[in-house]
Amino acid sequence: MDRLQQLQAWAGARLGTDAPPLVPASADASFRRYFRIALAGRTVIAMDAPPPQEDCRPFVKVAQLFRDAGVNVPEVLAADLEHGFLLLTDLGSTTFLAALPDAAADPLYMGAFAALVRIQAASRPGVLPEYDEALLLREMRLFPEWYVARHLGASLSAAQAADLESVFQAVLRVNLAEPRVFVHRDFHSRNLMVGHPDPGILDFQDAVYGPITYDA
Repeated sequence: MDRLQQLQAWAGARLGTDAPPLVPASADASFRRYFRIALAGRTVIAMDAPPPQEDCRPFVKVAQLFRDAGVNVPEVLAADLEHGFLLLTDLGSTTFLAALPDAAADPLYMGAFAALVRIQAASRPGVLPEYDEALLLREMRLFPEWYVARHLGASLSAAQAADLESVFQAVLRVNLAEPRVFVHRDFHSRNLMVGHPDPGILDFQDAVYGPITYDA
């Protein structure tokens, strides 16, 4: 039995239905896959996060932290952490990105910032991994590695590389001096869903404790 069949059987057993059809719900840059299951009067989401490439525990932990903060994230309905299966409430399929051509941006983003403030107000140290100097610098250095070298096929001169490194160090000094809060790390229009209430928030499993301005 392949993973899709395992997920289907596991989800069906928890939903009290036999082998529910799994309809792809979204694409992801990781090994995670999401499927929508239609039930009588509602839909739910089944997540497949195959170990050892993925670990569902951070998702479950952050989902509870953010729900406790009063924001709209998926509720975990059932979990098999050993096999990497989750059943989640469905926040719909309309992202802010998809809605923005037809909707006013201000109400959507005012809701997003209000949710961000609630997350930040619930922050406390020692709960999430630190967004420390090493992690911030590693992520900034993805720019020359992935964008400049791999995407553009270009290389920086020694002087350009030195200038860029000085910029990185300046950004680090500012970020490390800021107050620390819960940081979503991927808070943008593809991960914010139009819903009730706005926004539904997705892709938060890599949340950390770091600079207050980062998500904004």
